[in-house]
Amino acid sequence: MNTRFLGNLHSLLFGGKFLLNRNVKIIFVAGLLSAFILGIFDLLFPFYLRYRGISLVEMGLIFTISTIAIAFLRIMLGEYADVYGRRNVYLSSCILGTAAKMLFPFSIGKFQILLNKFLNDLQDNLRLSVHNIMLFENDKENYAKFFSWFTAANFIFQAAGTACFAALFAYLGYLNLFFLLSGIEAAKLLLMLLYRDKDGRKEKRRPSLREAYSFKINRRLKILALSSAIGAFGFGIAHGFLLPLYFSEKYGLDAAQISAITAIHRLCFLTTPLAGNIIKRLGLRRTYIISTFAYAFSFLTVGLVTFPILIFLPIFLIHDLIGGGIRMTALSVIVQNSTMEETRGREINTFNAVQIPLTILAPSIAGALASISWDLIFVAGGLLYIISLMIFCFFFKDETPENLQKKKEM
Repeated sequence: MNTRFLGNLHSLLFGGKFLLNRNVKIIFVAGLLSAFILGIFDLLFPFYLRYRGISLVEMGLIFTISTIAIAFLRIMLGEYADVYGRRNVYLSSCILGTAAKMLFPFSIGKFQILLNKFLNDLQDNLRLSVHNIMLFENDKENYAKFFSWFTAANFIFQAAGTACFAALFAYLGYLNLFFLLSGIEAAKLLLMLLYRDKDGRKEKRRPSLREAYSFKINRRLKILALSSAIGAFGFGIAHGFLLPLYFSEKYGLDAAQISAITAIHRLCFLTTPLAGNIIKRLGLRRTYIISTFAYAFSFLTVGLVTFPILIFLPIFLIHDLIGGGIRMTALSVIVQNSTMEETRGREINTFNAVQIPLTILAPSIAGALASISWDLIFVAGGLLYIISLMIFCFFFKDETPENLQKKKEM
């Protein structure tokens, strides 16, 4: 790992020029624990499904049905958090995560597995719906600066999780490894009990279904949402739950080798802290275009040409070295700049929601394509990123909503 990055990370948490308040430290540590869990779970769950005799197509259906079940529920999560506080939502996430991972070892039938997958996905969505908002509300001034650092740190801990997977799995097996993850979720719960929401932040009101499901966003955000959704669709096909099985089936790699590759893959997000400087040098639009094209180039190249694994890896990892966290940072800034100050929370919630229909299809499409040829998941993913990029380049304008409003008033 990059020692300079770790030194800055230590300063970020414990003092120096990046001194953080208590709430931000709690959010950050909880995020790191979540990342470590994810690094293990992303490898464990596909192998667990295969262990239970679930086919590729059935795996895709399990992921898709679970996504559908929580898709429109997620739209309401932001509204609920506005009314009842971010902390309560995060605590609910920890409770669900603890329960779901404790129940997985006892899930034998497909319906039981699907139910626990739903609980696990729901806890992820609860956490993701408030995590960055909590960070923003506790340190608005430094939010943009820290976003890329937090993203990189999360992927370091995902890499640590994937690096530990083979050893933990060999020693613990399915049953005890799920119990270990459940214990870490419980530790997050205890940590989040120390978090305090800011009093008087919002006036008391009841959650409004009408406001939550109004789907009102400006044209700029609609275009960006369509472009982003198509890209996410491609990502879900090429880079979804089947990736560990791709290495196993196509290249014949074992769990230890896949764990090592996935750990290296996670560490490619160490380029994320460079995002701020890259955006300053190239501009926000150009940075987003280049980083998105990295996905298309990487996926299409490995999908159309079969390389030896040592050549495959550097080409495949281009999507994270040049894309990855750099693209995430650029997209986050574009989305924030595309919303009105007084309706930002609702617009961002809607922006995420309107992308759901395409992302729902990704696991099923991936499973169907993989059953024909493993290469097709990368070809399809790369082509969808090309379409996403074309929509952005041709239709997305740089004016912010505030500038457009000023033009109307002139």
